[in-house]
Amino acid sequence: MTTADWKRAAPWRRSAVLLATTFAVALLGAGCGPECVDEFDCRADNGEPSAGERWACVDEKCDSVPVEQPQPDAGSPDSGAPDSGTAGDGGMTDSGTPDDGGSTPHDGGTTPDDAGSPDDAGTPDDGGTTPDDAGTPDDGGTRTCDNAPHDAKLGTLQLQPGFVVGEAAPLFDNLAAVGSTPGPTYSLYAVQGWGKDAALYSLGTWPDLQPPTTKLYDVVSPADRAGTPSVFAGGYLVAEGPRLFAGYTTGATGAPGSIAAYDTVTPASSTYVSAPMNFSAAAFSAGTTSAVLVNGGGLGSVSGGLAIYGLVTSSTPFGAVRVASFPQGGAAGSGFTAVADNGVAALGFFHNPDFVNVLYGVAPSVVSQALTSGTPFALGDQSLIPVGSDFNAAAAFGGGVVINRGAYDENWSFVSTDVSRFSLTPDMTGNTVTVGTRTPVLAYVDPCTSVVKLDSLGSDLLVGISDKNGRRLVRIQVAP
Repeated sequence: MTTADWKRAAPWRRSAVLLATTFAVALLGAGCGPECVDEFDCRADNGEPSAGERWACVDEKCDSVPVEQPQPDAGSPDSGAPDSGTAGDGGMTDSGTPDDGGSTPHDGGTTPDDAGSPDDAGTPDDGGTTPDDAGTPDDGGTRTCDNAPHDAKLGTLQLQPGFVVGEAAPLFDNLAAVGSTPGPTYSLYAVQGWGKDAALYSLGTWPDLQPPTTKLYDVVSPADRAGTPSVFAGGYLVAEGPRLFAGYTTGATGAPGSIAAYDTVTPASSTYVSAPMNFSAAAFSAGTTSAVLVNGGGLGSVSGGLAIYGLVTSSTPFGAVRVASFPQGGAAGSGFTAVADNGVAALGFFHNPDFVNVLYGVAPSVVSQALTSGTPFALGDQSLIPVGSDFNAAAAFGGGVVINRGAYDENWSFVSTDVSRFSLTPDMTGNTVTVGTRTPVLAYVDPCTSVVKLDSLGSDLLVGISDKNGRRLVRIQVAP
């Protein structure tokens, strides 16, 4: 992994990439070096900040600071008494900003006292509770995460047409990954912890989740718990048949690691499979073949650098094959992996030389053929998903894939714009995939609410959300 690969990783996956860079090892070495270089170091060491705050690296020390979003508020307190003294709003549309949501010079209201429709037609109600826009008690022209209206489930995120919000449940602290069984009763499991103590736990059934208490299995092998100085749990948990799969990597040269395969029916049959640089994974099934697709640098006895590998779970013992090859020189790092409920795989990598994530749709017959023949296909020949931006998370959502889009700013902070879905449909031959147009699911209107996880719940989507009201998992469904 490169430093750029480490930087672009989703926050909950960043620790899995961190170990693979010389820069990362320097940060984690013993001694009296700086505590941080940027906000990512603080997040890696300390987890998510408190709601409404962000990490900042100040004088090489981690500190949390409030998140604020200035919003003009038409004057102080509202450009007049009352409203500049005339029905025309002072001769200009509410002091130039530009008409404050109204459709006439009367500032969206029907009287000169700026009543609005309903509360000054602001964003969304301008914080006011009376017609004279007093605020709470006087927002002073600034909208912050403390006074911005938050929906109980979505916070300040805006749900887009075509989707509905379902149940919500707590997203407990210190969870590196969450995964669910296929249903119809969804059992949820989690990886708790990021280092050598990372372990699998049961969270109960959706949506009646319980805090993790009884450890099921160590994610990290006994050898690496005992002898490796730096261990980082990955950001995925795959439920496939009766087994749970979760990976980790280490700080040694080449980022060696393993995938824990825990058997929920016969725990004594649980094992570990070597998997250097493993970054993401997803379950795949077609006919009598079932497997876990692993995006990484090798699997078991199969090596060959960054690629998509398959852990064939329908054979005993597990088999390992190389499933897809990345374009020669086109991959600067591993990427995201998801499998839609129609069997189409969304497989990607960190693209070179522009250093953004890319994703391709692959028909189930193409994946199945590679798994059974052992002959990998060229991922660059498959159907490119036109994301239109960088992204830092991807998950299956029904017959498609959902992506958290955005871009990294000059401080390597990921600035999200939306969560969008692309339908993925196999054609009549079963060998190619038709990619649908981008459909927004959630829109960001400010930095007060963030998406920290995307996971599947059967054909639905689980969104991990964090804001001033805490952390929670929210179910999103396609509208009937």
